[in-house]
Amino acid sequence: MSDLVPAKILAVDDEADFEVLLRQRFRHQIRAREFDFRFACHGEEALSKLADEPDIELLLLDINMPVMDGLTLLAELRTRQSPARAIIVSAYGDMANIRTAMNRGAFDFVTKPVDLNDLEITIKKTLDEIGRIRELDRQRAAAERARANLSRYFSPNLVTMLADRDEPLGPVRREMVAVLFLDIVGFTRMAEHLPPEAVVTMLRQFHDRMTSEIFASGGTVEKYIGDAIFAVFGLPNAGVDDAANALRCAEGMLAALDAWNKERAEAGESPVAIGIGLNYGPAVVGDVGSAHGLSFTVIGDTVNTASRLQGLTRSLDTPLVVGDALVEAIAAGSSAETALLERLQDQGNQELRGRTEPVRIWTRRRPS
Repeated sequence: MSDLVPAKILAVDDEADFEVLLRQRFRHQIRAREFDFRFACHGEEALSKLADEPDIELLLLDINMPVMDGLTLLAELRTRQSPARAIIVSAYGDMANIRTAMNRGAFDFVTKPVDLNDLEITIKKTLDEIGRIRELDRQRAAAERARANLSRYFSPNLVTMLADRDEPLGPVRREMVAVLFLDIVGFTRMAEHLPPEAVVTMLRQFHDRMTSEIFASGGTVEKYIGDAIFAVFGLPNAGVDDAANALRCAEGMLAALDAWNKERAEAGESPVAIGIGLNYGPAVVGDVGSAHGLSFTVIGDTVNTASRLQGLTRSLDTPLVVGDALVEAIAAGSSAETALLERLQDQGNQELRGRTEPVRIWTRRRPS
């Protein structure tokens, strides 16, 4: 048996001879499962059949019919936003009816007595157009899904630009980036005392607030890892303000956290504390994985160090630890950007797990 899905065609005509004519003329196409005809005697019957079979693709419509004529049916199809296309097949071949039919959505017009060869060409042309429109709709839906996926990780101003690129994030390359790692202090302990639904709700609220700050500062969410967020500043293209944007984002996160904790206190919920690690330097960016599963990734010592700096927030009892490379990058910029450094305090060199050389770090100054 053929897997070909025939095109469903609804012929709407009050003349019984028209059905006989179509079945005879297109018997080979019917047998080959190219065409699958349905028949109705007037517009209301056609609407009923369309309701029962919404996958009917094409209508062959007479104009002069009892109960509901073809032009009225066209208007009704337009009102109902039916995806079916229509060909008018009528003895009323005057320009006024042609114009009215086209204005109401008819794809083409064939006059009676019908030239069956011309009708077949018109049917196939219309079905080709239906297929083209369906493919465009599929591509549009795929593009909308891709845009929705991009919007989960990129700021709105970047989504539009990336969606229009054939290779949104470019080839694998080495690039200077600012990296931010963030997580909730004591999350595991908090989760132990909450039902799973409450944990998920809290994480969504947390991620929404923190991600908003990332996007507001021009950053990209590289990955969500449970309660943790890995963000990068400098994608898809590096900029002179990436380091400053990362620090500005961290300050925004801490301010957003304070506001959220006030809301939580009013709701009788415990406060949330976070730890943020920032670093700046070279990293390799691009698709990593096998042909069966690629994912865009930012990797390198800069990333690893940022993660280690985030881990230091626990032992140093501070919400923010910044690598000296990021501080130097900001200090080399404009005076407006260097003002961001006033809240930081030099903590000297610190040993980091997994590194042979110590790293000079800065922490957020405690309120006096």
